[in-house]
Amino acid sequence: MKDFKYLIENFFTHKDFLAPADQLPGTLFTPLHIVFAVLLLAVIIVLAIVVSKRSEKTIKTIFIVLWALCTGLEIFKIIWESVSGRVVALSVGGILPLYICSVYMYAMPLAIWGKGVVKKIGCGYVCTLGFIGALANFIYPVNVVSRYSVISFAGMHTMFFHGIMLFTFLVMLISGYHRYTKVTKWYELLLPSVAVLVVSIPANLVNYLYGADYMFFKGNFFPISIALGSLPDWAATIIMYIAYIVICALFYLPSFIKNKRKKHNKTNYKRRKRR
Repeated sequence: MKDFKYLIENFFTHKDFLAPADQLPGTLFTPLHIVFAVLLLAVIIVLAIVVSKRSEKTIKTIFIVLWALCTGLEIFKIIWESVSGRVVALSVGGILPLYICSVYMYAMPLAIWGKGVVKKIGCGYVCTLGFIGALANFIYPVNVVSRYSVISFAGMHTMFFHGIMLFTFLVMLISGYHRYTKVTKWYELLLPSVAVLVVSIPANLVNYLYGADYMFFKGNFFPISIALGSLPDWAATIIMYIAYIVICALFYLPSFIKNKRKKHNKTNYKRRKRR
């Protein structure tokens, strides 16, 4: 088993040149990983509560800084991953920022600087699929931490990236920056999925041209593969499109139903009163 000194000395070392994962402290579900994740989550929750009490201007400034940090580190990660391994190349099929969580980088400008419908599209992603993706990857970062320690550039990048997404989600809801309420029109149920649907266009171009599976549209990622793995790629893609739209809409459906009932009851009351 390697020690903490080894992790520090090899902080930026590519997985191709690291010791096997079972010899690294801080890989998936080892004590170091669990302690790191719990402490980070506690910090995220406390900071989210504190920041949520600030003015909207301050919250936006913090969002801008975090968005810029995430985007800058993502670019650096892509370059680092491409040049530091045994094979120096851009892995089009797996390293491009076309994952569900990557949409955060494209949606946040809408949430920060957008107004009305545009802002709802950005915030809608963060508070639906963004939240689900961030939580899943924070709790179970199997794609990265199964091979890297959390005390590494790659490990810390994935933990902090998804941690920032969770922080943004919490601040938006606690502060009232975004809410699941006041949904009165049917098309408002579709707004949270717009950012994902737009990014799905380049994602599926790469998927079908290079045999990738960005955003799981081919259903090859566990546990999605249990249900969709035996289907043709085109069928899995259609089902995933429907799933993303429905999942986003479900967060806002209670408000829509409540407001429709309220409007219906109000209309019936006026009719009875006229009689």
